[in-house]
Amino acid sequence: MTGTVIVTGGGGVIGRAICARLEESGYRPVAADLEGSIPEGAAAFPHPFVAMDVTSVASVQAAVAEAVPAGESLVGLVNCAGILRDSFVGELDEQKLDLMFQVNIAGMARVVEATAGLLGDGASIVNIGSLTGHFGRFTGASVYGATKAGIAAYTRYLASELAPRGIRVNNVAPGVIRAPMSPSMARVSGGEEASAGHAMLRRIGEPHEVAEVVEFFISPRSSFVTAQTLLVDGGVVAW
Repeated sequence: MTGTVIVTGGGGVIGRAICARLEESGYRPVAADLEGSIPEGAAAFPHPFVAMDVTSVASVQAAVAEAVPAGESLVGLVNCAGILRDSFVGELDEQKLDLMFQVNIAGMARVVEATAGLLGDGASIVNIGSLTGHFGRFTGASVYGATKAGIAAYTRYLASELAPRGIRVNNVAPGVIRAPMSPSMARVSGGEEASAGHAMLRRIGEPHEVAEVVEFFISPRSSFVTAQTLLVDGGVVAW
C-alpha cells in the first residue's frame, strides 16, 4: 500500500473507476459519498466506503475521521463530488442554483478544509472539473459551467497556498463520459451521439480514461506538476 486517498463522489461511475485504478496502483482508496449512492450498497462495495454529504461541515468532518486511521496521514484527495442541474435562461431555479454551488464549489472547499491537516508533505489533491468550464456550446449549462470554471481558479490558488508543504493540486476536466445520463445532462448535451460530434475523436470518453489521468496526478510520476488543468475531452475545447 502506498497510502490512503479519499475520493469524494466515490459512489458515482467516474468515482468508482478512480477508486479501482488507485487500488491497482497500491493505494487505499476510500470512497466518500451520500448514503445510498452505490446501487448494490456499501456492504458489497469493493473499496472502503464512508457516508459523506459535502454540503454539511459536520458530515464531512465525521467522514474524514472515519476514513483515515488514527495516526495516519493522507497521501491524496480526489474531489470528484459534483452535480449538474440545467439552468436555461428564463427557467432558473433558485434551489438548483444554490445546490450546484454548495456541492461543486463550497463542498470541495469543505473537504479540503477537513483534510488539509491530514495531508502529508508531498501529498496530491486532484479536483474534478469539466469541459463546461472552458467552452459554451452546451446551452443550459451556464451555472454548472460557472461552478466548474471556478474549480480551475480554486485549483490554482490552492496550489499556491499548499506549495510550501510540497502538496500538489491539479484539476482534471472531463468531457462527456459514458455513464447513465441524468435528465439535466441529456437536456444540455443533446445526448451521447450529439456529444460525440463535438469531439475531434468523434466519441465520448470512458470512465477509466479519466481515472488514468487522476492516478497520474496522485502518483509521484507527476511530482513537478501543480496548479494545472488537464482536459480529458477528446479534443472538444481545442476544436
